[in-house]
Amino acid sequence: MLAVSRRHLSPLFTLSRLWCILTLMSHERDIVEKGFEQDRLDYWAMRDELLAKYTGKWVAVHKGRVIAVADEPLSIMEQALAEDGYAYTNKVGDEDKIVIRQRRVSFPYDDSYSPTPLPRVAAVLRNFSQTKSKTITDAIPTQAPM
Repeated sequence: MLAVSRRHLSPLFTLSRLWCILTLMSHERDIVEKGFEQDRLDYWAMRDELLAKYTGKWVAVHKGRVIAVADEPLSIMEQALAEDGYAYTNKVGDEDKIVIRQRRVSFPYDDSYSPTPLPRVAAVLRNFSQTKSKTITDAIPTQAPM
């Protein structure tokens, strides 16, 4: 259930408008997921060509073409996400060795924090083999490197 405080609603931001936004977001998510899956299929369809040209490199494939190549995965992210916000990326020749798990998360905000509300999340940190974990409550998500 979505709880929205009345003080955050303006006449232009009504619950019906919110419903339209959420519906649009769901539609957009479906488009991105289908596009990403097509990019993944395209990558594997052109893998032999990629092996000949880019073995050991990170590549981003979008709409049937290579749109970025680099030695490090973070180096291609800006290019990979520039066009539609998604692209399939992998390290050519090392696909079975690479494990990347991405999650999309939504979370509540702490309105009591000033000057602006902060997001609040509980996070479970796991080691690579996922044999040990630690739960942290009230974590603040940032874009800082870990």
